[in-house]
Amino acid sequence: MFQSMITAVNSDEGYTEIVRAVVEGRYLKPVFSVLRMGENSLEESTKVFMENNTIPADEIFVTAFHPRDVVFQHLEIPRVKSTKNLLNVASFKAASQFSLPPDEVNVACLNSIASLKSGLVPAFVITKRKAVFEFISGLTGKSFPEPNIVDVKPFSIFKMAQTSVFEGNNIVFVVDRSYSLLLTLRGEEIVGLNYISDGFDQVASGFKEDNSLSPNTNIQREFLIGSKAYYDSLIEEASERLEGLISYQLRMYLTNTMSNSPNTSAADEALFTRFFVVGQSSLSTAVYSRAFQRILGDETEVVSMPLKMKETSGITYISVGLLMRGGEILGRRKLVFKEEAGLKA
Repeated sequence: MFQSMITAVNSDEGYTEIVRAVVEGRYLKPVFSVLRMGENSLEESTKVFMENNTIPADEIFVTAFHPRDVVFQHLEIPRVKSTKNLLNVASFKAASQFSLPPDEVNVACLNSIASLKSGLVPAFVITKRKAVFEFISGLTGKSFPEPNIVDVKPFSIFKMAQTSVFEGNNIVFVVDRSYSLLLTLRGEEIVGLNYISDGFDQVASGFKEDNSLSPNTNIQREFLIGSKAYYDSLIEEASERLEGLISYQLRMYLTNTMSNSPNTSAADEALFTRFFVVGQSSLSTAVYSRAFQRILGDETEVVSMPLKMKETSGITYISVGLLMRGGEILGRRKLVFKEEAGLKA
């Protein structure tokens, strides 16, 4: 029987993860994954993947652009009746700002058409087509097929979020190895966002082998795919270190996100009293949640963002989200991610 397969490449500064999954009924099951760290991680992980897999030209292939290579911007758009018209108007506006022809700019909206009726100023992801083409060429040059989807990190992670928790006003902090993203939400609509060029690299890199860690433990890797169940003492120590690094900056990030959005002002900060945190694993999520609880105190409810998956998949949350994005191409919007013991390299 024919089975649909999906491959996802999640590459960041300092790591690359490639995951392949099969769609069986309503389930999405990983069958192979490889994670490599370091400057040459893309080449090393690709080599291992290609030695163990063959990707047909028609297989669903998804990947994601690093957010440092895009511009996040709110654009005032007149009311339009379709997404196509919305993107056309946004493309002209964005192109004029960067003094480029509209056909040299890629624009994606982070809000729904319906939200514009409430007066919300939508947020857009703006990318130069040349940069996207170069990114895709780098993958096809390594024998990957043309991607069906080029997402922008870390938004695929919301494919795994239990979005029913986003009632009212909320803050969401997403952290990866080399960057973070702070978002303000009303319901499921983004009303403000702030790209931060620091991730958990600085916190994780400070740990060496000690009595609390097994020999040869790579903490950078564990922050990506490790389970919080095994690292109680590490979570406490890392969260204390993080608190010292980010305590002042976190409040500044919050104020800047509110004041720089046309949808909010600095005075609205008191209305956003619930703060969701998500890393790339339950370990990194736990470290940031605990640190932010201490920094923000009792006035703000800090919780780990609930996900529609177990916390011990051994795959980064962004990669799982990319696989779910691939499932949408197949018309499968209600796939259930099922953690199984796939082949890991």
